[in-house]
Amino acid sequence: MSFLGKFFATGFGSGYFPWFPGTVGSGVALIIGWYIPLQTWQILVLCLIGIPICTKGEELFAQHDCSKIVFDEFCGMFIAIWHLQTVSEFIVAFALFRMLDILKPFPINKLQELPRGLGVMIDDVVAGLAARYILHLLIIAHGYYITL
Repeated sequence: MSFLGKFFATGFGSGYFPWFPGTVGSGVALIIGWYIPLQTWQILVLCLIGIPICTKGEELFAQHDCSKIVFDEFCGMFIAIWHLQTVSEFIVAFALFRMLDILKPFPINKLQELPRGLGVMIDDVVAGLAARYILHLLIIAHGYYITL
């Protein structure tokens, strides 16, 4: 069980990358999301099962919100890219999500303090929702598609 727990918690091993594992994990999720567009219910299920996955990851790594645990970044990224259509939109969503996840503006910074897997997951879920909302506003302001 420890192998599978680490495998999923680390985003198929992407969390082991020595530099910026959250960004690498988000990039892997971005690629997965491009080739396998997820529906709302699928993202919701992943977010819900992410709580015990991240809790198990914390137990296995013996650290709260260990940087190797990137399943939460996967879920946040899946939310940020939900129903997007162009490469440009995906790039902007990635940049917005990473900015919000790294800077953790209020209330995202407070949500991370919740215990165990819930605290690990919820800040990335909210960062993903915020990134997707900001991107939605940009799409409305710019027209239907964003082009770089």
